[in-house]
Amino acid sequence: MNKKLDLDACNFVNTRIEGSLINSGIDTNNPAIQNVLFDQYKLLVDSAQKNEERRRDSNNIFIAINSIGVTVLTQSVHIEKLKLETVFIFTLLLLAGIIICWDWLRLINSYKHSNYINYSVLNFLERSLPARVFSLRTDIMNELDGNSEKASVILKKETLIPKLFLGIYITIFIFLVGSLLR
Repeated sequence: MNKKLDLDACNFVNTRIEGSLINSGIDTNNPAIQNVLFDQYKLLVDSAQKNEERRRDSNNIFIAINSIGVTVLTQSVHIEKLKLETVFIFTLLLLAGIIICWDWLRLINSYKHSNYINYSVLNFLERSLPARVFSLRTDIMNELDGNSEKASVILKKETLIPKLFLGIYITIFIFLVGSLLR
């Protein structure tokens, strides 16, 4: 997804949150309503944390699967000595690896969008709470790091691993095709 699409998506999310998060006619200054908002805020913080844990666990699973796949493809058979039956199996394994990497990249993008929405809603809810604990922490971290785009940098590094595996699978595929053409 390019920067223009990301900016459009961010604007869309923020507009939707601004216009529809708090039901009309609700007095957010009412202490009972503030308690409910705080409970919802806590649920969303917990949900965001669980989303981060799922993302981390998913990445670990994809790394393990791809590590096994690359190991099997590079260590079990010498590419120069492949038979036709083995070529078919290797081609299936390579295609599976490529599809897994593609799915991994799509999942990372899905988590990116989910996290952005969660944190945008949290930031909006903090406007109705006495303190901006979460938003302030994020602002301070960005100022200290001198980088307001830190999440984007992390995402780029996170997508580097599946792209690396994808490159390995494509390289093996090229060697496989090259060995068949000899």
